Amino acid sequence: MNISTAMHRSIPAIILVISSLTSAAYGQDSQWLSGAQLDARLQAPITSTWKQPLRDVVQSLRDNFSICIFTDRRIDPEQVIELQVEELSLEQTLRRLAFTANADLSFVRDVIYLGPSQTTGLLATVAAIQNQSLKSAIPMQPALFKPSKVTWDRPANPRNILQEEAANLGLTITNPDDIPFDQWDTGQLAALPFAYRTTILLAGFGKTFQFTEKSTISIIDFPQQATYQTVIARQVSSQNLTQLRKQFPTLQINPNDSGLAVAGRWEEVHQIERLLSNGTTNTTKPVTAGMQVYTLTVENQSVQAIINAIAQQEKLMVQASTKAQQLWTKRVSLEAKQLSLSQLLTNVTMQAMLKFTIEGKILSIDVADN
Repeated sequence: MNISTAMHRSIPAIILVISSLTSAAYGQDSQWLSGAQLDARLQAPITSTWKQPLRDVVQSLRDNFSICIFTDRRIDPEQVIELQVEELSLEQTLRRLAFTANADLSFVRDVIYLGPSQTTGLLATVAAIQNQSLKSAIPMQPALFKPSKVTWDRPANPRNILQEEAANLGLTITNPDDIPFDQWDTGQLAALPFAYRTTILLAGFGKTFQFTEKSTISIIDFPQQATYQTVIARQVSSQNLTQLRKQFPTLQINPNDSGLAVAGRWEEVHQIERLLSNGTTNTTKPVTAGMQVYTLTVENQSVQAIINAIAQQEKLMVQASTKAQQLWTKRVSLEAKQLSLSQLLTNVTMQAMLKFTIEGKILSIDVADN
């Protein structure tokens, strides 16, 4: 899902179009885009149409745009994706693809992770925390922090991949059996430091890792909450501090002798670092005051799915009455342009004779009054 700095929010369109797209085989030693080149490619517009399994759509995007996409094992690769985009940025296209696949995205350095929202919402944060922890625990092992690719051939056992990765850096996994057995197709990750690539490979099992003692790591459960903390070596005026807190309301931002102590999701911390570094940001939250508007195009989707997508975008918790749950399975097609959040929700809920209220972070859905 995309939110632009022009305060225009776009919920992914779902357009059912029949097409056929043939892609080259994936698994060769790909040269993935990174850094500024990747950022530029993600903002470039594309036009395409798909009706094929998710596995093939992802493969075509990898091959055609040289981007590293990793699909979480819990996302069905055989589900048929029907999607058309026209002059839409590659990033927006990826977000529409994720929405259509009942998934979400996380950008972990140069890897685009397609997975369940409960994982993608924390993945970059957890990876950054793990890397930070390793630097504190064993700072004198530079190989741990040097970006490196990891590849595997079909059929691959992720438990073996992770053990070999650790062993190559002189580490031992104490409880490898806590990584469930699975078999993966041929694949590859773009060059990442050890903590990042290990976090990605474990996330699909609902797992991550922790450094326990010298040269030893253990497998642990993926956290339900995570907060990345850092200090940005930049002093700001009290007026600018107030503005920063308004722009990034979910971050904890406190001045100290070294600069600004910042805590929150890694994505937002990274945005504030960019803003303070060069005065620019591609934050997914508006950076100036004003009305936020939304555009939504949907075909044959349940009202429940649309409400959940909007709630996920706005970080709202949905609470629906029993009667509302009996009605919101209705499938609808609609197009809404330049609407406020209230107007958008009204437009959606009325399709199933429902109503909504928002109190704090709770989006309540009930049956509309007669």
